[in-house]
Amino acid sequence: MESVAKLISALSSLAWPALFGVLLYKFYQPLKTLIESARGRKFTIKVAGNELTMEEASEQQRQIVNDIQSKLAEVEKRLALIQPTISSSELNNSIRSKYILWVDDNPKNNSYLVASLQEKGHTVDIALSTDEAMTKFAARQYDIVISDMGRPGDGKAGITLVKQIRTLSSKVPFYIFCGAWAAKNFQEEALQNGATDITSSGTALLFKLPL
Repeated sequence: MESVAKLISALSSLAWPALFGVLLYKFYQPLKTLIESARGRKFTIKVAGNELTMEEASEQQRQIVNDIQSKLAEVEKRLALIQPTISSSELNNSIRSKYILWVDDNPKNNSYLVASLQEKGHTVDIALSTDEAMTKFAARQYDIVISDMGRPGDGKAGITLVKQIRTLSSKVPFYIFCGAWAAKNFQEEALQNGATDITSSGTALLFKLPL
């Protein structure tokens, strides 16, 4: 009986590696694909209707966090100075949902900012070019327009667009959201041609929008 027990024990010790080998053989290709996908960061998620890789999503999240950290102290100081002088009619107008036109030839870069606006109940329409933006602006009364600066064929497309928008409306708030270099070097020209503000910070942009 003791020899039989030893035999069973020996067979058992061999069974687990054998079973593991069979499972590994069976699932090797799916596991390999999964690992390669993770290494290549090929997983995607949808944000504001855009398909983002994990790398793109992480980069946008990193930029937003950096923005928030850099602006937090400044915002706290300003909030301490603000007096609640808004009338009831202005308050009712400020909390209603806004129609926003966002113009950018690469809208994926703004996915998290757009999603933030949509979560607050605002409608965000996307245009990829100046011509498309003007077509949409003529068809709907927008409360806010946001544009990038450079697009293919026009390095100052944001300024080109604000000039055209101002021929139709002198009052609609117009914000240019662009890189730090463009925000610094085109600030004066943008403001002179009717832009409400120009910034390279997504956090600052959301704080400045009249929502």
